[in-house]
Amino acid sequence: MSEQQAREPAYGDAHAAMTLTMVMRGFFGLAAPYWNGDRRLRAWALTGAILALGVLQVTLAIRLNLWSADLFNAVEQRSGSALLAQMGIFAGIVISTMLVNAIHLRTKRSIQLEWRQSLSESMIAAWMHDGNQFRLEATAGGLGNPDARIAEDVRIATEAAVELANSLFYCVLLLVSFVAILWTLSGVISFEIGSVTFLLSGHMVWLAFLYAGAGSLLATYIGRHLVHAADWRQTVEANFRYGLVRGRDNAESIAMARSESDERRSLSKLFDAVAAAWRSQTQGLQRLILFTSAYSTLAGFFPILVSAPRFLAGEISLGGLMQTAQAFQQATGALSWPVDNFARLAELRASLERIIALDADLRTAGTVSGEFAHITRTAGLTKCLQLRHLTLTEPDGRPITRVPDLEISAGERVMLSGDARTIAVLCKAIGGVWPWGSGEIVLPAGQIFVSPATPYLPGGTLRQVVSYPARTEADHAGAIEQCLTDVGLGYLLGRIDGTADWEQALSPQEVQQIGVARLLLHHPEWILMDRATSAMTEAAEQKTILMLAERLPMATIIVADPRPWESEIFTRRITINRSSAGDVVMQDLPGSGRDNDFGPQRQNLMGKLLNWTKAGFGGN
Repeated sequence: MSEQQAREPAYGDAHAAMTLTMVMRGFFGLAAPYWNGDRRLRAWALTGAILALGVLQVTLAIRLNLWSADLFNAVEQRSGSALLAQMGIFAGIVISTMLVNAIHLRTKRSIQLEWRQSLSESMIAAWMHDGNQFRLEATAGGLGNPDARIAEDVRIATEAAVELANSLFYCVLLLVSFVAILWTLSGVISFEIGSVTFLLSGHMVWLAFLYAGAGSLLATYIGRHLVHAADWRQTVEANFRYGLVRGRDNAESIAMARSESDERRSLSKLFDAVAAAWRSQTQGLQRLILFTSAYSTLAGFFPILVSAPRFLAGEISLGGLMQTAQAFQQATGALSWPVDNFARLAELRASLERIIALDADLRTAGTVSGEFAHITRTAGLTKCLQLRHLTLTEPDGRPITRVPDLEISAGERVMLSGDARTIAVLCKAIGGVWPWGSGEIVLPAGQIFVSPATPYLPGGTLRQVVSYPARTEADHAGAIEQCLTDVGLGYLLGRIDGTADWEQALSPQEVQQIGVARLLLHHPEWILMDRATSAMTEAAEQKTILMLAERLPMATIIVADPRPWESEIFTRRITINRSSAGDVVMQDLPGSGRDNDFGPQRQNLMGKLLNWTKAGFGGN
């Protein structure tokens, strides 16, 4: 596999290369919330402090340059007292430089950390908002690894941007200061072309600009592929990390299937891409460092060689010669900022492009390409859930199916079964995370609590897991324990305040029982169970639904499961299937239940629930 073939294509295919103007506009857009937001006073105070400290650094550099002239003049004059005085001055310069640099470092890192925190919070808020995290994953051709972009690219961008902006400011001040010094030290030289004599002022300044300009052009040409190489490497590194995390999260399934060898091969392929990207970046850096090494080494001797004839002719002193050489180095060093920072600039641009792309996708998460508009979700005036002229599509606009009009009233107990794909997408649309399609979903008063097939179990204690997402376990003293007991997880009460990786520690059925315990704890008015009991036996499913109906008598319960199963509590049985022609056909039949109070069946159901509870919740 070639390096180009190994390149992960998602980013390059989904997002065209950005121009420098687009990158800069996006950069200022990312910086604005920190410097113009709630933290703007501290942000500008730190910015002002770092600028003032930069001025002090340049002042100390100028003082060191003047000191070098005095030092070598003292050496040339063989003056011991003057040499001793210069040593004292040098000690003062060194101590001052140490203090200024230390304070400058702390200030700079404070800006880097606080800007990163602000930008990370903003990106996370947009990512974890109204199902955006799901829609990004579902969108065909969407960018990959948003988590890695927030964690790694935001870090690189904020650290590198502050570092480079600070060094650029320092170099501009350095250039202005030392060009003036170098102009004065250069004096006027004369040279003849034919019979005409020319006088040239500030020749060392012109040489400095010529030297640095040529170096910048060559470095830009040599390192022109580093932006692409940095972007490629960051992409494949994120893919490799994701592969490792996926292996950890599915450790049990991999072990049970004895598929470790397949996973090793998969991870090896991912690392092959990392190695290819690394080698490509190494080649680019190697070419660049070959040039910059020669460039920086020559910069130390070039001004001495150029100024040596004036020193030998007695036009300048030894101190003047060394001061000229040092001023030339400072000026060319400032002018060589693009050369010295080319690799860092490439890394910054690659990270900025990835963050800007993520920000753009987050802003447009849920939009639909093609002729289909968003599904409209509106709050109704009645206590009914209504589906009107609903068509479900893929994120790219390709149609999935048209759903027949449907109305479910408050208090009903509905079994929704049939075509698995239609049922799954319909539940996501009702839950508000699938906006792709057209038509209208009229929502009832009160929140619809969606219980998925695999409830999310966050880190923390079991008590916090059950109370999620509100995490108000302190407000449910005794209720959490009762809910766990009611769903048949009383044997976990001894671990209720312990922490563990609960997704790995519990079986699929136990995870779903946690989801049911949440329903009991939060007692919502509307419940949509999207295959929420699929890991249970049919008898356990019936016990679960019966218990919910008894404990939450005012709740509307919709059980969505492709496999239909019988229960006496259902007032309706709705089946959505595809015909041989591919059309969707809905069959809406009355269930066994007769009314919201269960009529004459209530005592029979209560008796069954009592017997089931005594026999054990998970039994057959």
